[in-house]
Amino acid sequence: MAGGLRLRLSLLRGETPCPMDLADFGRLSALDLRTQTKPALSDRLAVAFLGMIASGNLAPGARLPAERRIAEAVPASRVCVRSALDRLKSEGYIEAVRGSGTRVVPIAGSAPLDELVRANQENLEDLKGFVAFLDRCVVERIVHRSPRTVIEAAAKAILEPPDIPDPKDPASAETELRMRLAQATGNPIYQLVTDQLRRGMRSLFAHSFRAGRAHAAIVREHRTRLAGALRALDVDAALEALSLSISSPVALPSDGACAASHESILRELAIAGPEQLKDRIARVLAGLIATGRIRNGDRLLSERRLAQLFGVSRASVREALALLKAEGIVAADERSRTRVVDARSELASFATADLDHLKTMARLRGYLEVWAAGRAAERGCEGDFEDLRRIMTELRRPHLSARRRIDLDMRLHLTIARAAGSAVQLYIAEVLGDLMMAYFDTSLTVFAAGPARDAMLLDHHTQIVTAILARDVEGAERAMSEHCGAFSNRYETFG
Repeated sequence: MAGGLRLRLSLLRGETPCPMDLADFGRLSALDLRTQTKPALSDRLAVAFLGMIASGNLAPGARLPAERRIAEAVPASRVCVRSALDRLKSEGYIEAVRGSGTRVVPIAGSAPLDELVRANQENLEDLKGFVAFLDRCVVERIVHRSPRTVIEAAAKAILEPPDIPDPKDPASAETELRMRLAQATGNPIYQLVTDQLRRGMRSLFAHSFRAGRAHAAIVREHRTRLAGALRALDVDAALEALSLSISSPVALPSDGACAASHESILRELAIAGPEQLKDRIARVLAGLIATGRIRNGDRLLSERRLAQLFGVSRASVREALALLKAEGIVAADERSRTRVVDARSELASFATADLDHLKTMARLRGYLEVWAAGRAAERGCEGDFEDLRRIMTELRRPHLSARRRIDLDMRLHLTIARAAGSAVQLYIAEVLGDLMMAYFDTSLTVFAAGPARDAMLLDHHTQIVTAILARDVEGAERAMSEHCGAFSNRYETFG
C-alpha cells in the first residue's frame, strides 16, 4: 500500500487494487480505465482494519479481537483473517505481543501509522467540501426539477426510520439519508456517486457527530427541519439542515478518544464491504453497449471468456448477466447465446451521451477540476510537472487524430488530479469510468468539433498548465474554471 495517494484511494474504496495505473497517467499510450477485479476477502478485511485504525476506533496500542471472533463476524476462514493480519503486521500497522494477542502499534516512532492517520484526515477534509457541494447539487435538483409528488415522497422518506443494521448509529443513518435524497433526484449519476462514497461519508459523519456529541434528539430535529425545507422549496434552509453532519472541523484523533469496544469493532467488520462485483460487471457491460462498442443483435462472449476477461468467477459473470436480462438489455436466444436486445435501457444510460447526464458531469467536473488545478499548482512535484509538459508537447503536434486528441485531453485532466493528490477525484473517475469516457468523446466531437474549437481548447490547456507549472494557485483555478465553464455553457444552449 505504498504511496500516500494509493493509501487514500484504498480507504475510500475499501480495497487496494486500482483500476487506474497512477504512474502511467503522463505516458502517451492509450488510456485504459479497467474494471477492478474481485479483491480477496483478506484484502478487504485488511483495509477495514486500516479504516478503524485511521479513525481512532482502534487506538495506538489497542488490542484487536481474537482471530476466531473476527472470522465468525465477517464471516471468513481463520486462514483468511490470519492473512489480513499478517499483511498489516508486515506493513507496520499492528504487532503480535506474546501473551496479549495482536495490538495496534504504539504511535511513537511509527511512520506507517502516522501516515495512515494523516491520509484519512486528508480524505475527510476533501470529502467535507465535496459532500457540501453534492448536497447543493442534489437539493437544487429536487427542489427545482421534481414534481410536488416526488418532493412530498422525499420529505416523508426523510422522516421514516433509517433502514440500517444499527438504528442508533447516527453516521450510518446520515449516510442512508444522503442515499434517499440522491434517489429522489432520479439522476443515476448522483445516485451512483453517493452510493460509492458511502464508506467515506460514514467516516466523515462519524467524526462530525463525535466532535459535536450529536444524539438522537438532535438528529431527529435535523431531519424534521430538512423535510420542512423541502416542502417549502427552500434550498438554503435544506442545506443548513444538512450542514449539521459536516459542520465540525476535521482533526487528528487523540489517543483513545473514540476507541471502540471489541463488539462494535466486530459489528463494523460485519457490515463493511464494497460494491458487489455483479453490479460492477453489469455496469461495465451496459456501458459498452450504450457507447456502441457492443451493438443491438451482437452476441456477447461466453461466460467463460467474460470471466477470463474480468478476472472473476463464472458465477459472478452469470449474476451480472442476470441483472442485464432483468433490465431487458440482453436476452438468451434459442441456442442459449446471450445477445444484446436493448441499448437504450435505464441501466445502459449510465454511459450514454444523454444531455442531462452531460450537464451533471459538467457540474461535477466544474467543482473537482477547479479545486484540483489549484492544489496541483500548490502541491505538484517535478515528476508530475514533467508529465504535464509531455502531454502538452503532444497536444501541440499538428494533424492529431480525434481519438488521440480525446485520449490526451482526458489524460491531462487525470494527471492534474494525480498531481493534486486528489483521491476523491480519482475515485470518482473510477466509479464513473464509462460515463467519463462518453463525456469526453461527446464533448470533444459533437460539442467541440472543428479547428477553431481545437485551437480554443489548446489555449485553455496551455493557460492551465502554465499556471500550474508557475505554482500560481489562483491563476490555475481561474484558467480551469474558464475551461470547464465553456462546456457547461455549451450544454445549456442545447436546452
